Amino acid sequence: MRGRLLLLCLLASGPALAEVSSETIFFLRPDGRHYLLERAVHSDSSSHRFHLPKSVQPEDLLHISPAHYEWDDSGEAGNILSFDAGGFSLIYPGRFDGQSLHRDAQGVWHFKSWDGRRDADGRFGYWYAPGDFDRYTFTWIVPDNIELTRYRCNRDGTWTRRPHAVSFYAEGVNNLTFEIDYRVHPPAATGKAATAPPPGPPARAAAPAADDADGVPAPADLCPDTPAGARVDRSGCPLDNDRDGVPDGIDQCIATPEDTPVDERGCRRP
Repeated sequence: MRGRLLLLCLLASGPALAEVSSETIFFLRPDGRHYLLERAVHSDSSSHRFHLPKSVQPEDLLHISPAHYEWDDSGEAGNILSFDAGGFSLIYPGRFDGQSLHRDAQGVWHFKSWDGRRDADGRFGYWYAPGDFDRYTFTWIVPDNIELTRYRCNRDGTWTRRPHAVSFYAEGVNNLTFEIDYRVHPPAATGKAATAPPPGPPARAAAPAADDADGVPAPADLCPDTPAGARVDRSGCPLDNDRDGVPDGIDQCIATPEDTPVDERGCRRP
């Protein structure tokens, strides 16, 4: 899924002093670019409006609660979900693009959640109106092959580091932005491969079929939704030599300079 990462924009109606707690959880994929995003908000407000990128469509929502909502895609900046409820949760896939993610010469990936623009009311990043977030949590959960090296927020809060995650928590905050640095190692270089038991005799039964027909058996496929025709590594994840987000094999412009905006063919946008 392509398109600029549009940050949380929430407008609530109801009691002006309604308590509001919010969670943002990124489940990063092994390639370091793709993710599943879980958003959840709980408050005493009678309704909410949530802004999504134009690239996200209703069929992309893997989970949404409550099930009754209104969808507005008439705006140029993004789509809007409206809920007549005090809270909601949703999960959808996405991919960081060149505006939110770049890699330096040392191989470190740098993620920025804000593109530097404010709206007409001066709001930016992850914001809520009216009032502030009473409690806000921002979490990254990463696979074994991703090494988190640095993380920071523009607001005061508490960072908690775990073996496969980092999480930020703050109270009474608004207009939050985040920066996270990390390294993406080949999946085969993780500790699990080094400690795996030696292979046994060849199995007589046929190998399980791959979910995405890339030739990698389903139990070992770390990227089960690889596009048809894409070249993959032995973990089943797409190869992308020019790092434009379009996998090798279906990329029609295989030498696109890094961070160049491209279309679905992998070629520079006009």
